[in-house]
Amino acid sequence: MNDSKISEIDSPEGILYPASGWNRKLSTLKKSGMRMAKKMREQGLPFIVKILTTMVVKEGDTIPVSAVIIKLDWKMATRLKMVESATEMITKAYEIDSLDPALPHVLGSVIEGKGLYEHSIGEFFELYGRFKEKYQLETGRDTRDKMASLVDGDERYLTQYKERGKSSSVPLPYAVRNILAHAGTNPNRIDKRGEKIRTSITLLKSWVS
Repeated sequence: MNDSKISEIDSPEGILYPASGWNRKLSTLKKSGMRMAKKMREQGLPFIVKILTTMVVKEGDTIPVSAVIIKLDWKMATRLKMVESATEMITKAYEIDSLDPALPHVLGSVIEGKGLYEHSIGEFFELYGRFKEKYQLETGRDTRDKMASLVDGDERYLTQYKERGKSSSVPLPYAVRNILAHAGTNPNRIDKRGEKIRTSITLLKSWVS
């Protein structure tokens, strides 16, 4: 877009931004975002996972079904604000019985800066939630045990997982969920190529279909 045209566009606050004003606003945004990202990295966080929606199973118990993964760069501060706005929009749509199942994924893709049809980490959380709902599982141990019975010792779908100081072989989706949900505090890690996530998604799809 030509800079001369920027002054003709209304911001969300209804203020007209000349090119110079817009550049100053963007510069301030970048500095603030970089400070936040640096602070998170110093805490040992590789990224941040935020839940967008929850599925109500019973009173007082919910399951996360959609989430976004936020990289630690200058855009993260704005992306976190977008998560708040997206959550509010999803909630309001639900309240008036107008929540399209695609909405959380569309908003999640926008927040992550991906194309609308690109694979999102949210798909994993949605499938995980559907799995717990299907088998009426209430605790992490219940979920782990049910998955273990379905895996039935198949080494392709098991991984070593350290928990409470002890390492044991657990179902891959169980380990992946805990690592993503507790990034930065969980001593376990996911492979950089994302093979464990993709395998977990394929496995969960076979279980909930």
